[in-house]
Amino acid sequence: MIRKYLIKFLNNIKLHNKFLIMYLFCVIIPLVITNALVFNSIYTKEYNNRVHELDDVASTYISTIDSALDYNVRIARAISGNQQLNAFLNEKYESLSDYYSKYYDFVNKTYFQSLVSLVTERHDRIMIYVDNPTVFESATFKQMSKIKDKEWYKRFVKSGLNECLMVYYDDTVELGESRKKFIFVKKMTSFDTGCEKIIRVEMNSEELRNQLLRSSSQYKMYVCCDDYVAFTQYGTAVMSINIDNVKEDYKIMSHKEYNAYGSKLDVYVFSNELLVNSVIFSNRWIIVFLLLFTLIIPILIMKIIEKSLAMRIVKLGDAFNGSKVDKFQPISSVEGNDEISALMHNYNNIVSINNDLINSLYKDKLKERENDLSRKNAELLALQSQINPHFLFNSLESIRMHSILKGEDETAEMVEKLALMTRQNVEWGNDLVTVKKETESIEAYLYLQSYRFGDRLSFDVDVDKACEDYLIPKLTLVTFVENACVHGIESKSSAGWIFVRVYKKEGDLCMEIEDTGGGMSEEEIKSLLRSIRTVSIDQIKGKKHVGILNACLRLKIHTNNNVSFSIDSEVGVGMCVLIRIPIKRLRKNK
Repeated sequence: MIRKYLIKFLNNIKLHNKFLIMYLFCVIIPLVITNALVFNSIYTKEYNNRVHELDDVASTYISTIDSALDYNVRIARAISGNQQLNAFLNEKYESLSDYYSKYYDFVNKTYFQSLVSLVTERHDRIMIYVDNPTVFESATFKQMSKIKDKEWYKRFVKSGLNECLMVYYDDTVELGESRKKFIFVKKMTSFDTGCEKIIRVEMNSEELRNQLLRSSSQYKMYVCCDDYVAFTQYGTAVMSINIDNVKEDYKIMSHKEYNAYGSKLDVYVFSNELLVNSVIFSNRWIIVFLLLFTLIIPILIMKIIEKSLAMRIVKLGDAFNGSKVDKFQPISSVEGNDEISALMHNYNNIVSINNDLINSLYKDKLKERENDLSRKNAELLALQSQINPHFLFNSLESIRMHSILKGEDETAEMVEKLALMTRQNVEWGNDLVTVKKETESIEAYLYLQSYRFGDRLSFDVDVDKACEDYLIPKLTLVTFVENACVHGIESKSSAGWIFVRVYKKEGDLCMEIEDTGGGMSEEEIKSLLRSIRTVSIDQIKGKKHVGILNACLRLKIHTNNNVSFSIDSEVGVGMCVLIRIPIKRLRKNK
């Protein structure tokens, strides 16, 4: 079903458009789909490679952070596990001199200072907070009471952990110091203690950020703890960020989590490099070559093929159009050896045979047509002559009946009407008459018949002004009116009406003849319509309704069979005949 529809559709399309459709569906669309699939494959591969690369960068960041943190954690644990340090911090000192005496003795006998130096050499800071008021504060030791209100200490206590990694922003530090804090806090619980002690290692965030950037600074990077930004390549200015807003601005992202010591760090790495542009730019010459090869060259080749076919088809079409003259003209030069060339050769053979037939048959056919026209004219004259006595007889019969029923005084008036009608209808020089003239004949005839029927006959003739000048065969409508009088009004004893209407409707000239006479049965109507459809001169002879069939035949001849007849009738009620002729089939009186 679809195949038949497509073939029918293509048969109505010109050859040039057929080639365009073939090129579109056989070249362009497959090429676009293929290139799209290939490009999508390349894009997906490049995208996955870039994501994998960002994953590696994120893993490198995590490894750098973990390495720096692990170094300080091991030192903090070593310090926390120093028995001499714990003993020193737990002891109660009587005076400042007593404290410093014990302090120097402790420093000289332990490796505590060496461990602290390992931290400070990395630009990190280590501090021990002790809840012992006899320990004097120094660069390393601090009193616990001073951090009770600090936010980081509260968070550490709330966590309930012995070790904790904390990232936060400290806005209480002095100007010039980094306010971003990346610290490791540990309770010193390795030995029985007489007081609370914690060790705090504060890593240098700027130095750690530089380490991250040294490992990879090509991509945008955020290391976040919740909404807090611990590290980014934009320095210390960015403190917090909504990472979802950042995701909307970048095409590629890698996200990895780093969980350590009760805290979770989210490492985000972003890239916004347009992979499509880079792929296209790197392969631009190949793409240009493919476009030239797959688009321009096929178009040129198809244009040449189209021209090869179209020129000869047009030449063949022009040859067929030449058949409008008396003789078919052969194609002078036939090029090629394909199917179109074979068709052109066959055309030349047909032209040769056809011209021979024309020479032998054309004159005979012309003579035969002339004879047919003569016969038709003779038959038409016979039809016309057949009508005259018919009408004359009926008219004289009316006069006779009137003379019998009444005196001779009104005979002159009746003869005058008869003369008016007869004078018009006996002039057979032209079979056509205007609608106006025909309706004048109808009025004269009906007026004459009113003498015959008296009060039993009433009539009304209504003709649209726009229809008066159209030419129709004379006596056609009068014939139907006469039939309405004789077979309609005469068959009823009661009074009756005859209506004649001429008007335009839907591009047709409509002529109605309606009477309120005896009417016809359904079988009689079917028989009459069947006779009208098949009417010929031979069939008219000896037929009933000869006048009606005569008028119908003349109307069919005049309109080249472009006329329709419909009859609506009911016995005892009346009959209506409707004649419809397309306006374009009629001429007007000039």
